[in-house]
Amino acid sequence: MLEDHKRTGAYYQAIMSNRRQFKDKVVLDVGAGSGILSIFAAKAGAKKVYAVEATSVAADARKLIAHNKLDNVIEVVQGTIESIELPEKAKTYALLSPRMQVDIIVSEWMGYFLLRESMLDSVLVARDKFLKPGGAMYPSHANIYMAPIRTHMATQKLNELHVSTPCFNCSVKSRGRAGAQGNF
Repeated sequence: MLEDHKRTGAYYQAIMSNRRQFKDKVVLDVGAGSGILSIFAAKAGAKKVYAVEATSVAADARKLIAHNKLDNVIEVVQGTIESIELPEKAKTYALLSPRMQVDIIVSEWMGYFLLRESMLDSVLVARDKFLKPGGAMYPSHANIYMAPIRTHMATQKLNELHVSTPCFNCSVKSRGRAGAQGNF
């Protein structure tokens, strides 16, 4: 993520433009990686940030966070969101939930075509497990736009399928021709 300046900049802008929402809040960074979103949240005024990272990159995140002198605000927790418990109990919500609850969840869960990195499931687990009622998620929603296209290469592949598919006592001829004409 650090090498993707546009994406990192968009997260920075979203968090810093909403400093009032982060001020004195408890934040959970799911799949923290280098900890950059945790750093943004701390700089926006969060009183506590839990940076949860499953891999050994958690050690690098600790170093980066300490280098930025934010280790008094950000705590790196190594493990999967599905398996960890946050270190503290929320006093305000102790009667409602046996778990620590957070005000905000941040996560860079989107990959190519939104779902490529397969982090959405973990973010939803984090939401259900740790987010206070009325809490916020960054990002909170996403849209996928798709449009069908027809290319010469797709038509050629469908024609090759028609020719090379063994029939196994059935006909693929009409399906192949319809597909080759773009009628799906």
